[in-house]
Amino acid sequence: MALDRHGVRAAFGEVAADGATCIDGARLVLPPRLRGIHRRDAPGPLHALLAGACDRLPRGRVALALSGGVDSAALAALLGARATVYTLAPELPGYSEEAEARAVAGRLGLELRVVRASAADYVQALPLVIAACECPLYNLHPVSRWLLARAVGDDGLDVLVTGDGADEVFRGTSGADYLPIVGALARAAGLVPVAPFLDESVAAHVAEDPHKQALRSLAVALGVPESIARRPKQPRFAPPIDLSPLWDGPRVAALAQALGREPDLSADRARVGWTTLALLSRRFPGLIVSCAA
Repeated sequence: MALDRHGVRAAFGEVAADGATCIDGARLVLPPRLRGIHRRDAPGPLHALLAGACDRLPRGRVALALSGGVDSAALAALLGARATVYTLAPELPGYSEEAEARAVAGRLGLELRVVRASAADYVQALPLVIAACECPLYNLHPVSRWLLARAVGDDGLDVLVTGDGADEVFRGTSGADYLPIVGALARAAGLVPVAPFLDESVAAHVAEDPHKQALRSLAVALGVPESIARRPKQPRFAPPIDLSPLWDGPRVAALAQALGREPDLSADRARVGWTTLALLSRRFPGLIVSCAA
């Protein structure tokens, strides 16, 4: 078992994700909607398309992951009392969207369950996250999904609905560096992940709309606060966290030598990448030996 140098670069966010993994010969099998949409069928009414996807949820107790953006807010309005609404409130500077989630839930008359998480929770969860998604990360943002999904699973729910995929579907781009990861994390928590925006009937029939104007208008019509629905997209990245408790210097050095690289740990992205690659190599110990041979 050998490392794939290109796959490592993709996992580190240095090149575009194209399905390559860190393991040589192993590739993600991506459906068309995760490879970037290049052909669309005739556009359909967005409200009906999303409502139909929400009506086809798997059987079981349903939770909705509510963030501070328009995607999950629109789904909250469509699902109403059919889903128990959760939001993660990280105790990290500038990272929590609890206030926005409360505003949406309050306007829609939905009870909101808040899952609080400290920096220590992120560090403790990271080895489990890497074992579940089987790839390195370049930012700790996906750990948020694991922490929320674990709380949902602990409460005895079965299905986790998210707003994942909306940006990719409306822009016709790939989410190969994120969507498979968060799906794997939900499944590892014992949940069935459902992303209505990635439903085949939605992904093939929404009109290309990079700024999601149609979705924003629909959200306002459904009762979402306009300040949330009209807010421009803000990329979500976790702020730097001290990962020194997980740092394995000798293992990182061996991986770097096998890859013919010199780790530059001045940036958080690199520190997260090398820390998580080392955690992955613990799950697949042959990676270092095979690549160095």
